[in-house]
Amino acid sequence: MKNHHLKRSGALAVVVLAAGLGLTACGGSSTASQSNCTPKHEGVQTVSQGKLTIGVIDIPPFSSYNSGSPTGIDISIANKIAKDECLTPVYQQATYADAVQSISGGNIDLAVGTIDATEKRLKAVDFSASTYLDGMGIASKSGATTVADLEKIGKVGTIDGYLWVEDLKKILGDKLVTYPSSVELKADFDAGRLQADVDAYGVQVLQFKGAQGVTVSLANDHPDPRVGAITQAPEAAFPLTKGNANLKKALDDGIAAQRQDGTIARLLTDAGLSAGLGKVAAKQYVVPAS
Repeated sequence: MKNHHLKRSGALAVVVLAAGLGLTACGGSSTASQSNCTPKHEGVQTVSQGKLTIGVIDIPPFSSYNSGSPTGIDISIANKIAKDECLTPVYQQATYADAVQSISGGNIDLAVGTIDATEKRLKAVDFSASTYLDGMGIASKSGATTVADLEKIGKVGTIDGYLWVEDLKKILGDKLVTYPSSVELKADFDAGRLQADVDAYGVQVLQFKGAQGVTVSLANDHPDPRVGAITQAPEAAFPLTKGNANLKKALDDGIAAQRQDGTIARLLTDAGLSAGLGKVAAKQYVVPAS
């Protein structure tokens, strides 16, 4: 599977919002959804009255459509917010290629699945507060945890287009080999043709779960000033309908509450991920347009 969420070019299509789209596609507010429930925020407008329609991108452990019974970290976060706003979560399968278009077209309210906040995407949608970092992982049999460790070993593989690639090329030179996707990268690592596999950290934790002799480390836990994607990591968030201020407020407050009470940290560690992923900036970092 090719992982687009950390790519500089961005796989989410940026579409021009139709004139006058705004919130006209919204079908109702949370206040009318459940008479016996009081939402934390009044006037939250959604595509379908009483429902929060969520596009689910398959990228476990963060989100998985799971044949209509979604699971994952993002799903848990979104479900709690929907409950607080007296909304019933409704899910649709989505991809990185169509999620933004589905939001701006009024088909879904938001999307989940480790989607980075970028300047390019902000032209078509708004973003909630950040949920966690989109971190760089290092898988190796030598126990490498830092970029400096990568300099001391043989061939290192990564995926072409990731934010860290150009910096790693300057550091590692010909030792760095790029691949079109995680499939080819892992195959060469498993075959012993690479001494380290550099990929999206969350993806690697699942890929190498139970693999004997292989360690997976979050490079962001050991910042290297030579690699911008480590010192200033992309931040995942929920894209939502542009201009829907009440929904954004509900999402922002809900995410902040789950951060403060330790829910997000627990979801990360329960999935076998480093709690360091939860250390987002006080002010959301938005990846600049390339």
